[in-house]
Amino acid sequence: MNHKPQPMKRTLIPLLAFVLSFIFIINACQKDEAYIKPTKSITSINAKILRIVDNKKGGLNIFVSVTDQNGVAIENLSNSNFNISMINNNGEETPIPMTDSTSLPSLIITALTMDYSGSMFDDSTSVPAMETALTSFVNMKNSYDQIEIIKFSDSLQVTVPFTNNTTTLLNGITDTTFYGHGYTAFYKAVIKGLDDVQNLAINNPTYLPSIIGFTDGVNNLPPLTMDSLLNNSILNQIPVYTVGYGVNPDTIKLKTIADSTGGAYAWNPSSSSLSILYQIVNGQLSNSVVIPIMGPNNKGKVTYRVKVRYFCEDGLFNATDEKYFYY
Repeated sequence: MNHKPQPMKRTLIPLLAFVLSFIFIINACQKDEAYIKPTKSITSINAKILRIVDNKKGGLNIFVSVTDQNGVAIENLSNSNFNISMINNNGEETPIPMTDSTSLPSLIITALTMDYSGSMFDDSTSVPAMETALTSFVNMKNSYDQIEIIKFSDSLQVTVPFTNNTTTLLNGITDTTFYGHGYTAFYKAVIKGLDDVQNLAINNPTYLPSIIGFTDGVNNLPPLTMDSLLNNSILNQIPVYTVGYGVNPDTIKLKTIADSTGGAYAWNPSSSSLSILYQIVNGQLSNSVVIPIMGPNNKGKVTYRVKVRYFCEDGLFNATDEKYFYY
């Protein structure tokens, strides 16, 4: 006796196939888009090329920081999150493949410049706020990262040469041997930091050197223009982060320095938020991604564009940045 097939049995196999296909697509998306659950809600992302350097293997290393809308670093990114291209003079893109997996910098090298000019002593809170914020930064560093402390007014003092010793750095922050109370040699202090970090990083293509420049005023001692500072930073691919504090920082020039060098700028944070600001900068540096790529065929000025694609439970987000490099 023949039995007529039931409708449920007719649809079971196609339904099962659909479910399996759906699961496959979801899994594929999560793999391709590097799905990572964020710790906080994300509304947008920002990409910043911090540094491009010869990796001593016939190619280049590109250091990229990816942050959310609040500047907080997005972690655990991989090759699938990035596309690299070279830009010619006509703005045309040529895709550049990665030659290896992305990684984190093997060492962070940071020169901290601290402003002890006269205006910092107009009240009783500015200097302690700066020192408390930098204490927070030092306490967050990895055990092997190197930090230098440069205090400045109308003269400079390398209060602590590069060291990974946290206790030495913390003692240096509160050291009172530098008097200050004079004019503001901010550019000179940053240039000193640039020279020092470059000397430490020059032969190490996985090191990330950086400057964090703090000031509450306007540079008013030689060099009086930022040209030599920018040339040094751009030539050696060292990002400069600038913090304008108080009522009279030169916001336009501080922002220009940060934007031109691959760093970031923060203006007039309150005393209570300074420590949080330095924590954010620490996160951006330590979670930056090192992307190895093939080097260009010809010597000269080369522009690279990085596109970031980040998929999380808040949605799919994209960001782009570009930077030039003299090969």
